[in-house]
Amino acid sequence: MIKKLLPATAVLLVALTLGGCASGSNSPSAQLAQKIESAQTAADHEALAKYYEDEATKARAQATDHLKLKRIYQGVSARAPHGSTAGPGGAPAYHNTLSSQEDANAKAFDALAAEHHAMAKAAK
Repeated sequence: MIKKLLPATAVLLVALTLGGCASGSNSPSAQLAQKIESAQTAADHEALAKYYEDEATKARAQATDHLKLKRIYQGVSARAPHGSTAGPGGAPAYHNTLSSQEDANAKAFDALAAEHHAMAKAAK
């Protein structure tokens, strides 16, 4: 019984961790949009570049976490195979996909940071 609950509990904890907070009027998206719309100075663009660099770092950390979870699920599946509702390949494939998505997000954030660094240079 406990062995069957372990994967379900792990999935629930991951979902809660990755789910984040509900967005509202103070959501980062609204604040970010305002900062982008009002950016005019080199300092404004450097601040946005820093934001995107930080987001890239977070995305890379999430990618690493998903690879760890993939390995954990591979180990759990090897000890006690169980049915999966996570789609073809089960939880290991799911976390592998999420890791790849986070890597792609990190690259996109890097590109946005580079764009704002260029805008900062042009604003000087």
